[in-house]
Amino acid sequence: MRPTPLLLLIGFLFSTWFIFGCNAPSSGPDTTLPVERTQDLRVPDSFDWRTQRDISFTLTGYETGLMRFIAEDGTVYHQANLIDTQPYTFRLTVPAYMTEITVFYNGHEQKMRLDRPEITHTFRR
Repeated sequence: MRPTPLLLLIGFLFSTWFIFGCNAPSSGPDTTLPVERTQDLRVPDSFDWRTQRDISFTLTGYETGLMRFIAEDGTVYHQANLIDTQPYTFRLTVPAYMTEITVFYNGHEQKMRLDRPEITHTFRR
């Protein structure tokens, strides 16, 4: 039994409708508005525009030795030689998204949370 031309035409139309119908744009509301100027952006008042932040550190070591602040991606953000039991104060600028950093000191490593504008820490043996 051979398919009739009408059945072939209906099959072709159905296949075409199915293929192109899958790629049809959504019929939902269009939420994208053309933005031509920065002033046209609608941003909530609570949006934090900062891309970086400063944190003040006061660190005290138990002996003289090298201290390094290294990010998860391997970037060294700060390094200094801590002097035996003398506080060392410095300011570190980090990306706003960074929540912790690893501190290496005299063969030890320690994760530090970057959740305060001022951090004081004394290293212990």
